[in-house]
Amino acid sequence: MAMSSFPLNNPTNLGGGFLFLVVLFIASSCSTFLFQICSAQQNVDPTLGLKFENPRLEQAYIGLQAWKSAIFSDPSNFTTNWNGSDVCSYMGVYCAPSPSNASLRVVAGVDLNHADIAGYLPPELGLLSDLALFHLNSNRFCGVVPSTFRRLKLLHELDLSNNRFVGSFPEVVLSLPALKYLDLRFNEFEGPVPRQLFDKKLDAVFLNDN
Repeated sequence: MAMSSFPLNNPTNLGGGFLFLVVLFIASSCSTFLFQICSAQQNVDPTLGLKFENPRLEQAYIGLQAWKSAIFSDPSNFTTNWNGSDVCSYMGVYCAPSPSNASLRVVAGVDLNHADIAGYLPPELGLLSDLALFHLNSNRFCGVVPSTFRRLKLLHELDLSNNRFVGSFPEVVLSLPALKYLDLRFNEFEGPVPRQLFDKKLDAVFLNDN
């Protein structure tokens, strides 16, 4: 049998096979490298190198930065200065002494009414456990209300009106013991309203236009 009948002695076949192996090796190496980079980025501590007045403000920072990352559009630049550890200087964010410790400043309110911001509410907002007021009237927030809102035990006023929230009634509001004012008007909620809502001692509740 002539040697030329063996594919391995064909220069074209040998070159093509070798080139394929080289490309495969490079692609595999790049994929592994990119995966390692992405994994490292996901594990980066968002507070690295920052100093905070107290641990509660540090938790608030984590929650607010996660929220900033969940914003698609901010035409009035409300969140432009949401940088650095001084969360009390962020536009629309208000600090006050903690009810349990007057010497401790905490994030007590967020008011972004009429900001025309588009985005969604990430679960990390549950880290703002000292919130008493959360106003988002007239924006373009969408999605659902995170179940982590049940951690907001001091929340007194919740205004999500004039947005694009969807899904069934956000039953998480039923687990807010301090809630007195609830405004969910002009959204896209659907389905029945839980009877338990009317067992709560609310001063005002608005649910129309859903």
